[in-house]
Amino acid sequence: MPAIPDEHVVRVLRPFVAATGPVLRGLRDADPFRLGRLAERRAIELHENGGKALPAPTTKRGKVGRAVRTGRARALDRLATSKLPGTPRWQAMSPEERDQWWVSRVGRFTSVVASIPGIGGALARRLPVSDILGLGAQGLVVCAIASEHGMDGRDEQVRLLASVLFGREVDPRRHGDAHGPEVEREAGELAGEVGEGHTDGRLAALARAVWRMGKTLWGLQGELDRRPQGRRAWRLLANLPVVGAVGSYRNERSALKRAARAAAKWVARNGAV
Repeated sequence: MPAIPDEHVVRVLRPFVAATGPVLRGLRDADPFRLGRLAERRAIELHENGGKALPAPTTKRGKVGRAVRTGRARALDRLATSKLPGTPRWQAMSPEERDQWWVSRVGRFTSVVASIPGIGGALARRLPVSDILGLGAQGLVVCAIASEHGMDGRDEQVRLLASVLFGREVDPRRHGDAHGPEVEREAGELAGEVGEGHTDGRLAALARAVWRMGKTLWGLQGELDRRPQGRRAWRLLANLPVVGAVGSYRNERSALKRAARAAAKWVARNGAV
């Protein structure tokens, strides 16, 4: 008999899944320099111009202006082919390419969050910050991959999370409503300001949300040893003084990639559209 009943696993995972929507949108759309919009604008310019070159200027001022416009156009051309949400390149990417984008996006973000002193307040000083953030990152990436492959149902994602992170096969349909008021309330608490649509301090709000989400999964003690782990070499390095921080970072990135691969395989086996 499992140490933690399936009902409790489902109760913890449902609010997590419900909260991933606004948090993943925040991570996807976080573009402080609006590069995605600039890239999209450049793609429209190229389409409207039909690739035709403009007449060469004859004055010195005109030549300087053309040089500036040419430099700007080249920079935007690179952005138009970059892998940023909202760009033509993103629209053309396969689900597998987007999977890798999410691994990189979430992994880098949580590594930055882990470097912020006191992200979880006094409680963070008594808890393993990198492990909690790593667990939250795995959950976010798993849900992002499910959505990219067309698996958006909450209980489907609960099944996926339980299987990939904890090696548990659960049937959420036997344990209440995925959209019940208690689920919505807890999801709102996890997402916090991100779920309320606030734009001020967006990155800080995202950092706090990721911390809360990792912490709620951390409550499933007894199941955590089953989550995807990084390479053994990185785990050993993480225990050493001085270089331990590097080892911990590399270990969590390695574990994140393994979780992503496991999620993609699970989705493929279980009928993504």
